[in-house]
Amino acid sequence: MADDIFYVDDRMPHIGADLGNITLATTAKALYPAAAFPVLGGQYFSRIGKKLHIRLFGKITTGATPGNGSFDIYYGTGADANGVVLQSSAALALSINQTTVSWYLDVFVSCRSTGATGTLFCDGKAHFNVGVLASTLQPMMIPAATAVVSGSCDLTAALIVSVQFKRSGSTGEIMTVQDMEVLALN
Repeated sequence: MADDIFYVDDRMPHIGADLGNITLATTAKALYPAAAFPVLGGQYFSRIGKKLHIRLFGKITTGATPGNGSFDIYYGTGADANGVVLQSSAALALSINQTTVSWYLDVFVSCRSTGATGTLFCDGKAHFNVGVLASTLQPMMIPAATAVVSGSCDLTAALIVSVQFKRSGSTGEIMTVQDMEVLALN
């Protein structure tokens, strides 16, 4: 007999082709449009413990001066640098002049408190091809140090979890999401 009904649910929409190229900047850039993320509705995080798993796979191209790169996980509209930052990785040195090398990311987001001033807990990691991020810097942990619960999030609004990336350099680095999976874990 089960204690309760818990499940893993692969949420739609599913992508049928690579998402558009994202030209990186020194401010966080959303790696996927809001339309590519499942509609959660205003009551998705309606109970403590409700959890999402987001898995992304993609490619990155770096130029002559990419600088450091870092992930930011937002809860907001899905627009660039919009919403509450749930967690961030450390800014790590990207290698120069790499063309379409692979990366992937696993992020978990769970509800810690509910309502219009709810809170979320986020953790995860990213791996890059060693051509773009040295093996000694991997995995890229999210967060880099002790995780904390988010600031106040309006969990009654129809917002999304948005994975974003920024770089500190001055050339035209590009990231592309080639596969995306969003799982409701319970």
